[in-house]
This record gives sequence, C-alpha cells and structure tokens, in this order.
Amino acid sequence: MLLKNISYYQTGTTCDQLLQPQSINELIGVFQYISRKRINYFLIGSGSNSLIMDDHWPGAVISFSQMKKCSINGNIIKTEAGVKNSKFAELCLDANLAGASWMNALPGQIGATTRMNARCYGGEISNIVKSVKSITSKGKIKEYPASEVFLGYKNTIFIDNREIIAEVEFDLKPGNKEEISAHMQYCKKDRNLKHQFLYPSCGCVFKNNYQANVPSGLLLEKAGVRKFSTPKVEISPYHANFVFNKGVATAREILDTTFKMRDAVYQKFGVWLEYEMEVLGNISGDLKSQLNFKKEQCFNSEALLILQQEFENSQKH
Repeated sequence: MLLKNISYYQTGTTCDQLLQPQSINELIGVFQYISRKRINYFLIGSGSNSLIMDDHWPGAVISFSQMKKCSINGNIIKTEAGVKNSKFAELCLDANLAGASWMNALPGQIGATTRMNARCYGGEISNIVKSVKSITSKGKIKEYPASEVFLGYKNTIFIDNREIIAEVEFDLKPGNKEEISAHMQYCKKDRNLKHQFLYPSCGCVFKNNYQANVPSGLLLEKAGVRKFSTPKVEISPYHANFVFNKGVATAREILDTTFKMRDAVYQKFGVWLEYEMEVLGNISGDLKSQLNFKKEQCFNSEALLILQQEFENSQKH
C-alpha cells in the first residue's frame, strides 16, 4: 500500500510492512514482534499532523485506524487511540457531556490529539483527560494519571518517552445539549470559513510562540510568506500557517517551503518558530539538522507591539 493513501497530507511512498492492530492486545503483540525482530517503525493515526517523507521506509508503519472501541459509564468515557476526534465529540453530545465540543471537525484521532495536548476554540484536551494507558516499545502496559501526562502547551511525556498511547480515559461534566451542539456547529463552520479543508494539509505547520504574544499565522502573514507558494505547494490565502499540497507535491518540496517561511518570520520579527507538524519516515541527516535547528529568539519589540495591538483589535470585532 502507498503511504500517501493513509496520509492526510497525501505524501509518502512505500514501506516494508503496514501493521493495523484492532485492539490493545493486538497492539501489544505488534510491539513485542517489532522489538523481538528489531524492526524500525513509525506510528500514524490519521496523519493529520504529519508529513511522511518521499523515500521507501525500510521498516514497519503502525496504524491506529482500526482501534476504535469506546465505552461510557456515567461521566467517564474510555476510547482507544484510533477514535476520531469528531466521533468523540458526537459521542459526548449524545451523552449530554460537555468539554469536547471544540473537537468537532478537528482532524485526527484521540491518541495523537492527547499526545500533543491539542487545544483550539477555547478547549484543551488536558482539561478533560483522567488517565492514559500506554504501551512501551517492548509491549508492556503502563498507566498514568493526567497530572503526570501533560507538561504544558503542545507538550506531554509521550513526546519523548517513546511509549505509545493505547487508550484514554476522560472525565466530563454534564452539559446542555443545545449549547454543546451550538459550539460544535460554530467550530465546524469556522473551519470551513477558513477553507482549512480546501486541499490536503497538516493543519498548522508551526506552534504559536506565546512569548511573542502574536499568533504564528499572523506573524507568517505579515512576513509575506505567501510569495513562497508554487503551483504544487500553496500557502493558504485564508490562514498563513496552513500549507496545502495541491495534489502532486513531494514532502521535500513542502518542507523546503516551510523552511523559507520560518526564515522570513525570523528576519522580520526575530521570532524563531517551532514545528507543530511532525515529519515521519526516511529523513536524511542534513534534513534532520534543518528541522531541529534553532536560532536564539531576538524579538523585534517595536514590530511585535504593532502586531499585538492589531491582533487585540481584531478580537474585539
């Protein structure tokens, strides 16, 4: 199977093995197998926050697409890692439970959304998680309370500890069904108004830099990054932190565009943006160096103050 067929961004070629466990027990078996055989691997949910590289991957790709079990007991919901965010939001709506309406129309699956501590539209997943069950690279089960999982903005222990989220337990509050539904519809409508699904993308390429106090999308826009668009790779005319694959772009072409975007923001505002997008697969040494390279923050205070005021004024209307 071509990896581009299971990647939201529609990049990637082939791999040695595609493994799609259908339960936690099968996932344990997968990790015991790859540990025993010493097989290189990477993970993919729906690929909505990932860019898969172009070269053949000489190892396994583990997909969570078949891990979709859910259970409800009062205010407590347990979901496997492959449950889609929108499905979870709908499940909460049906049960009159508040706290997940912001996840409606949010691409991705529960496992990845928890791993990166996703947030948008006034919600953050750390606010509703009770515990997380994970699998180690050798197939052992571990369980953590939420207090030990979340480390701050777009950060959790699972970013670096190489354990895999298998199941998430949520603790939600009873809510008003009409209010929950209204917020769900607002989130979906706003995404559509911003044309976020016009072409394949990974959502926001860069994290917000909260020290700069200006959204990355606005920094990118004011840095004039749309001039880097090509017939294959388009920086969204509606949100400059979205980079579209217009159907034929390679992962390298997309990455090269994002490097130019990052440099443009630094040159104008002295803000060095960090990637929110994850790059998976066969990454060359020079490319890995470019991805991980960091420059010292050197804020252009005068220019940033103007943008901060512009952003604050826009929020009042």
